[in-house]
Amino acid sequence: MVSFRSTQNRNTAGQGLVEVVGVLVCLLPAVLLLIDFGMIAIGAGLNDQACRDAARAAASGPPSLLTIADARAVNSGTPPHDRARAVVRKIYMTNLPMKVRDNIEAFETIRDVPTDAGGAVDGEVSVKTTIDIFPPFVAGAVVGHNGVTLTCRHSVPITYVVPSKNP
Repeated sequence: MVSFRSTQNRNTAGQGLVEVVGVLVCLLPAVLLLIDFGMIAIGAGLNDQACRDAARAAASGPPSLLTIADARAVNSGTPPHDRARAVVRKIYMTNLPMKVRDNIEAFETIRDVPTDAGGAVDGEVSVKTTIDIFPPFVAGAVVGHNGVTLTCRHSVPITYVVPSKNP
């Protein structure tokens, strides 16, 4: 004779397993999406920090030209651009699925250049950096192989002091 009680226990155990699988099917994509959003947030913070440090490096030395200018583009091969690019290249290399681009945009505004007596240059340097973030899970499937692209811009006063030509 078959016991009615053993059949009930087996059905209850199977129901619990189905419930656990159902919860995991709903919960796992949500957790993976949170990890993706965390990656994007980390990438945004990294890009902001890289941009700020690159702008500080660009503003820490002599400008590209000691002439008054309003938002002059600073091209590759000039000291401010090269200082900013070196910071991005050397410091902000990660093993995460994100990369700060090497090509940065830099502009300088020079309002006043000191005379032969020397003094501080009045102006600022503005740097724009771009980061490409490749979320590894659900968001990565949505945005595709191009990833998420974020940009950041920081302006920093020039801290260069022109030496005096009169001893």
